[in-house]
Amino acid sequence: MRTARLSVLPSWRANVKTLRLILGDQLNHQHSWYRSDDKDTLYFIAEMRQETDYVKHHIQKVVAFFEAMEAFAEWLRVRGKQVVHYRLDHPENAQKLGTNIANLIQQHGIRKFEYQLPDEYRLDQQLKQLADDLRIET
Repeated sequence: MRTARLSVLPSWRANVKTLRLILGDQLNHQHSWYRSDDKDTLYFIAEMRQETDYVKHHIQKVVAFFEAMEAFAEWLRVRGKQVVHYRLDHPENAQKLGTNIANLIQQHGIRKFEYQLPDEYRLDQQLKQLADDLRIET
């Protein structure tokens, strides 16, 4: 059984200005986000029930998906990126994307929120609403 692991070290919290959301189907090593030296950027990856429960999935698909997210978070860390990865059972994981993002913005004094356009209409609408609700640049 996987256990929750905090992957954020308090020593860099004061330097973070941008929060970038990485969705589980956007684990692309070739994306331009990962080519730059972005010491002021925090990457966020979260395993959430909203992504497993909106439609029935085979358990092996869900496990593979979450394992890929964990491996991608580690790939980013190895390259010096600052990453918060919430596993499904992480104590700070509210299981709601907007709440998780709002909490990180508050905790880290984030000034800008970025995300890649999602493939799903449901999630696209959720992120558009979240961007409208945030009081920072998106």
